Amino acid sequence: MGEAEGKKDEADYKRLQTFPLVRHSDMPEEMRVETMELCVMACEKFSNNNESAAKMIKETMDKKFGSSWHVVIGEGFGFEITHEPPGRVNLLYCPHLRSW
Repeated sequence: MGEAEGKKDEADYKRLQTFPLVRHSDMPEEMRVETMELCVMACEKFSNNNESAAKMIKETMDKKFGSSWHVVIGEGFGFEITHEPPGRVNLLYCPHLRSW
């Protein structure tokens, strides 16, 4: 039973690292889901180029939901923003992380 639980824990961990984790959002559900799907698609398409992924997300969001979107992708940084709801989603998406 211990081995089965270990495999379940590993599967749960991999699933968490495959799907984005939303830390905060003030968007309507439909808008948030579309944004999450767009972010995953862009990060997978440009997995080695955060600037291109951010540009793709920003341009798509500007066209779909109006202009003035800002996109930040990377690790080890901080930022402070002001925004008008609905228009903010903070998410974590780390498909490159692996369990050891």
